Amino acid sequence: MTQPLPVAALFRRGVECQSQNRMPEAAQWFFQVLRAEPKHFEALYNLGLLLQRMNQRDGAMACYQQALALRPDFAPAWNNLGVAYRDAGRWTDAIACYRRALRLQPDTPDTCNNLGNALRTEDQLAEAIHLLEKSVRLAPANPRVWHNLGNARREAGRLEEATAAFEQALALAPDLAEAHWDLAFALLLHGRWSRGWAEYEWRWRRPDIVRRAFLQPEWRGEDLTGKTILVHAEQGLGDTLQFSRYLPLVAKTAGRLLFECPPAVAGLMESIEGVAQVLRKGEPLPDFDLHAPLLSLPHCFQTQVETVPGLAPRRAGVSTRTLLPPPAVHDAPLKVGLAWAGNPNHVNDRRRSLPPRFLEPLLREPGVAFYRLQVGRAGDWAAPSLSVPPPVDLRPLIRDFVDTAALMGQLDLIISVDTSTAHLAGFLGRPVWTLLPFAPDWRWLLGRSETPWYPTMCLLRQPRPGDWASVIEEVRSLLRQRVSEVGRP
Repeated sequence: MTQPLPVAALFRRGVECQSQNRMPEAAQWFFQVLRAEPKHFEALYNLGLLLQRMNQRDGAMACYQQALALRPDFAPAWNNLGVAYRDAGRWTDAIACYRRALRLQPDTPDTCNNLGNALRTEDQLAEAIHLLEKSVRLAPANPRVWHNLGNARREAGRLEEATAAFEQALALAPDLAEAHWDLAFALLLHGRWSRGWAEYEWRWRRPDIVRRAFLQPEWRGEDLTGKTILVHAEQGLGDTLQFSRYLPLVAKTAGRLLFECPPAVAGLMESIEGVAQVLRKGEPLPDFDLHAPLLSLPHCFQTQVETVPGLAPRRAGVSTRTLLPPPAVHDAPLKVGLAWAGNPNHVNDRRRSLPPRFLEPLLREPGVAFYRLQVGRAGDWAAPSLSVPPPVDLRPLIRDFVDTAALMGQLDLIISVDTSTAHLAGFLGRPVWTLLPFAPDWRWLLGRSETPWYPTMCLLRQPRPGDWASVIEEVRSLLRQRVSEVGRP
């Protein structure tokens, strides 16, 4: 009769399989250890590592917590538990774990990096930068830490230092696509567009961005006489609206221009001069000779801040098939549309979207009738803190962007955060005030109240990270001035 293996032998088998990357088998050996000895610290910790690598986050958390109950002074377990909390989106818990790990082992570069990145998500940028700078001092050959430091500096508005950190990351790892991508954002935000557009082409090397596969070659700016070119939108709706201005430039030299875009904006794109056919994404594609991703066109045309093309000329105006309902405030001389939130799945949505509670002082302004252009997020106005009537809800009238465009044509002003609503207003040439976070998207540059992309747009910026209250006070002041001007004989 075979005798059971002793615990030490079971553990050695698990470690051997773990070293050979045989993760499920290693986990089974560690489970056997724990059945025999539930408080075996090393088995708990190693099993936590395995489960974390196998994306079994809850199991990993349980293992680390049990291990730390046995040895609360073991810093690596606190760090790894923090990573598990981070992956679960539990940033407060992650930060607490990282801090505990650093108290135990203050000079651990990996933990400094993890805590610095976590603090970035909470806009605690000064401490984040301090920790990331400490991490690169401790591990100067790690390109990803230099990359993280660059992002923290960029978010703090320290663009020259951010660029230097990205450059150092790329000196260590020249093919690190994420560092090229973020370097592009820093350069473009700084107005250094010649290199910025070139770096932006590195987006295709990122694992989370899929490049369309065509048999036809990509257009690089060569002569298009007699050729049919397919330009295809590749990113968000706002990007499609913003960069559609390049379509007439391409059409000037092309035999025929086809444009593929999301169905939501196809009705607007059909009015652009020079576009022979608008294709809704997912439809079969006709024959063409070359293709071009829409956001590569600024690089093809070598666009500078001073040479941004004007808005795309259109063959016809937008239909007014949708009529604005009467306002709640019947004697208000100013009709204002509001959009306060973007796509919640956007990587920077928590910074760019405006919590509705900040709008309460704005909605109290006399002489203004507010209309909701914000779609989705149906429960936003259920917050008990809002003691003023919400804007007139236009959602029942909005089926697509053509409807939104028609409604915008009947408003005096649009106020929006950095989302497709702001781009649509700018695309239509409507007056729009765009509310920006302290660390804005690259397209808005720095320190400017105007933008070369949209002549009718005014930019209102946070003076400090997260300071929407100051932005709203500026909006209130400008609204009072606008109401006064409207009521003046």
